[in-house]
Amino acid sequence: MAKPVYVRSLRKEDLSAIVDVEDRTTGVARRAYWEKRIEISEAIRPHWASLVAEVDNRVVGFVLGRTGELEFGLPGTVAWIEIIGVDPAYRRQGIAAKLIETFISSAEDHGIQTVFTLVNKSDTEMEGFFTRLGFTEGKMIHFQKDLKG
Repeated sequence: MAKPVYVRSLRKEDLSAIVDVEDRTTGVARRAYWEKRIEISEAIRPHWASLVAEVDNRVVGFVLGRTGELEFGLPGTVAWIEIIGVDPAYRRQGIAAKLIETFISSAEDHGIQTVFTLVNKSDTEMEGFFTRLGFTEGKMIHFQKDLKG
């Protein structure tokens, strides 16, 4: 039987846990990067847009998001899911889905009608994950220019 998952707003005190999740996921621990991201999150982002998931009072996952108005020619306010991470030991237990569902519910509570994210075309696992949660390929086209130096 799965243990209960508690989702709450991210706090400064979650820094070490988030760095640990990233390290366990990617093998890279970017403490300075996450310090800045959390600082920005606390300063300018809605409290509901950056969340952590806890199991047994331990942070096992997180999502960082934001809102934007009239971005990229889009009408009104939209929400963006920028990054999501789940400790590998806790994957496939519905934690990422609970984080995203909480994010979406909060966005709806704030009158937002559209949530965006970006997924690498080669990442079929993430594409399938977001598809299962009701996301579809959007109408915008992603452009990029590689700069070689």
